[in-house]
Amino acid sequence: MRLRNGFGAVRQFFAWMNGAAVLAVFFGILAAPLLWFGRPDFAPVQAQANRRSTPPPGLSIDWPQRFERWFNDGFGFRDALIYYGSRLQIARTGTPFNQKVVIGRDQWLFFDDTFTRGRPHFVELRGMAPLAESQLSRIVGNLVQVHRKLQACGIRFYFVMPPDKQTLYRDKVGQVLPEGVTTPADQVFERIRVADPGLEAIDLRPVLRQARAALTTDIYMRTDTHWNELGAFAGYQAIAGRLVADHVLDSDPRAQLPAYTIRQTPFPGGDIAVNLLSLSDYFEDHRVTLEPLVPRSGRIDTASASAATAGSAAILAYDNAAARGRMMIFHDSFGLYLLPFLAEDFARLVAVSGRIDGALIKANAPDAIVLETVERNLATLVDPPLSIDSPCR
Repeated sequence: MRLRNGFGAVRQFFAWMNGAAVLAVFFGILAAPLLWFGRPDFAPVQAQANRRSTPPPGLSIDWPQRFERWFNDGFGFRDALIYYGSRLQIARTGTPFNQKVVIGRDQWLFFDDTFTRGRPHFVELRGMAPLAESQLSRIVGNLVQVHRKLQACGIRFYFVMPPDKQTLYRDKVGQVLPEGVTTPADQVFERIRVADPGLEAIDLRPVLRQARAALTTDIYMRTDTHWNELGAFAGYQAIAGRLVADHVLDSDPRAQLPAYTIRQTPFPGGDIAVNLLSLSDYFEDHRVTLEPLVPRSGRIDTASASAATAGSAAILAYDNAAARGRMMIFHDSFGLYLLPFLAEDFARLVAVSGRIDGALIKANAPDAIVLETVERNLATLVDPPLSIDSPCR
């Protein structure tokens, strides 16, 4: 009887120990993110974001919201949870956590910044999200205003629009997108044609479709929202060809494709794979670069350009003693890929990441100005140009 009671006590002890261990593990898991706060974890790659980490919050009326953002950026094992959670989600369902990302055919990645629940992806390409009349009037009105102000100064103005990746590679999206619908880009170019036929508007959609059909190499990156150097080169040729026709350039463009070797090298992934999905080295992709067969004395790359800032705008200036003329380009992230090629054609090229700014134009006295805006950023043109009343020197 005593022996039986002894075994019963031992069983009760181990049962208690088992319950305590389960509770300890449970609360340990809950406490781990706090105990490991702000420290590096065991993720193969660090989670990326298109913003800076939130700093520790100070005392303010919105302290709870700031604290939550700060904690979410720094809790323990954050990178590992994001990385392995993202991989598990795609392996299990074939779709990412981030519903603005579409995994298309052959694992091409696409980003739909305007996606909302209850609607299909890429509503602009489906003709379901046209620009409102007020938006369209402001966009084209701003472009016409810039054109006429610069025309009065004897400065040529060119509006250039590279297409979105899903516009050019719609067959890779993996969804049926209707043909023949009117998109916001169609609205803008048609309204420009009516409002100001003299405004030089360069729609790169047909140019890049032709380039894609003629080339065996991708001209956009598979895991990124941007074109690669080969796609940018096709865009550059279209721009430079118009500059030659308008006698802004007094000779053919210096950069010609036969003068380059097209190289493809594997790389971990572009902004969609790395910044939006935190999946470096998960999807196959390659970087396409153009390497000159013979080094050119006039070629200047971004690393050797002088940099400055003006307000919120980042400025790069390229000086090239082998060329003539002055040009400015106001651009978004797509425009960065154009700069090394345009820099070969002008004695001075000034690149501004931001809106058209009359004060900067007056200070640099260019012969021509390009405003480059990718298709998905057309709505940003509702913001008026800066200081455009007096762009003449």
